[in-house]
Amino acid sequence: VGPPYVVVADDMYKIAVTWSEFAPKVHKQYPHLLAEMFAYCIAAAHLKLPHMLVDSLMVSAAGVGGEGWRFVKDLPADEACSFASRPDHSVHPVPSVVHYCQRYAVDKYFWGKRKVPHRIFTCDHPLLVEPPADLGSGKYLSVIPNGGREKQRKEISAEREKMEAFMVCALTRATNDAMTYFKANHCEGKGNMEKRYDMWAGKG
Repeated sequence: VGPPYVVVADDMYKIAVTWSEFAPKVHKQYPHLLAEMFAYCIAAAHLKLPHMLVDSLMVSAAGVGGEGWRFVKDLPADEACSFASRPDHSVHPVPSVVHYCQRYAVDKYFWGKRKVPHRIFTCDHPLLVEPPADLGSGKYLSVIPNGGREKQRKEISAEREKMEAFMVCALTRATNDAMTYFKANHCEGKGNMEKRYDMWAGKG
């Protein structure tokens, strides 16, 4: 199972206690990524606490099963980017959680958590370049690995473009919103608000 999005406090207390007991033991046998998640599953099973699985709340890896991609696929293609940037669930239902554990790219528009500059929360660092509003529309059916060359360009399907664009646009806007909030509250009106840091090129 994934993380407990909604849980009764009584049950969560029982799971937390048992989880903390199992986690070191699981890690000792399996000292790798996801050990704590396996320990959570074991704790819930040990306590005989069944879970209701919901696969519409989160998206992570474009197109993978068990996630809410069907809602993204249902978006009008020419609205995928703009809607991801400012979702309105009364207009189109989309997943509320973006789990950014992958790299996302369309054409030369890119977002990857390991490529986010360490100095984004400073007054002088520029905001991220925002992708065009029509990203995901079927106009950009290829991708170049970040920092790569034109000869490395690979074709992608329109469906893949829409999913990747949804993530690039949602995460770029969220990152810029966080940076804007920091600058508004810590830079005395002198924060760099230029949208010119290019994550694909790694410079700005």
